[in-house]
Amino acid sequence: MIRLVILDVEGVVTRPGGSQQPWPLDDMLEVRRFLEQSPLAGALCTGRQEPYGEAVIQALNLFQPLPEAARERAYAVSGHALLGWPSVLENGAYLYDPIAKRPIPHPALTSERLRTLRRLQAEVLAPLAADTGAQFEPGKDFCVSINPPLADARTGDREPTEGFRPVVEAALGDYVAEVEIKHSASAVDITPRGVSKASAVRLALEWTGLAPEEVLGVGDTQADAAWLQEVGWRAAPANGREQLPGMHYYAPRDVAEGLLDILRRLRGHDYAGL
Repeated sequence: MIRLVILDVEGVVTRPGGSQQPWPLDDMLEVRRFLEQSPLAGALCTGRQEPYGEAVIQALNLFQPLPEAARERAYAVSGHALLGWPSVLENGAYLYDPIAKRPIPHPALTSERLRTLRRLQAEVLAPLAADTGAQFEPGKDFCVSINPPLADARTGDREPTEGFRPVVEAALGDYVAEVEIKHSASAVDITPRGVSKASAVRLALEWTGLAPEEVLGVGDTQADAAWLQEVGWRAAPANGREQLPGMHYYAPRDVAEGLLDILRRLRGHDYAGL
């Protein structure tokens, strides 16, 4: 039985392309109502920082308390007293307990790795941004996210991230071996080596005692492929079909409308035999 659904944000809950896209509030409200009437717990897995992630958690009311057995296991395994199902923020840099309102840094975030990240941002990425017109996303503590240069200054549209990522990788040089690099529809994301959405999802399952087959993951881009392999059931809205082959289910609609279809199908079939 599936007990937890883990959701990417952009392209699954909100529209892809960055913060300049308005939230589909009517569709998000339907998702919230479904989850409130369901025994399913919900959590996020996103590159977004805590304030943004907290806002989405509030919008969807993802405040279901951890069962007592899961709390006890989490404390025994990690030493952290979790109150709610943790979300993965900043591309795995920390797990966020929405009830305690507490970020828990990834265990692989050593001080040495953080110093390396800050050094490459200052010495490599800042000059690259100045030369190309790329832009850092503010407010992130453990992940560096860089938006590609503007393609059209009149509209604010930026160059595609899949085309800008090789430019970033080439600039990093020897630093490439020290970091994890992913890209979404809006940014190229860089975290210290060993820190990723996949490793953080693996931690969340280990701490709470969930088996992979008890978890459904919903994503929409190649940046979600690795963490989706950590869960037993995988689905995507229609806008994720090309980027994510091999899902158990593809919704016929995009973004939150597709997510709602996925959740309704889950209630009806639990994906068994699909």
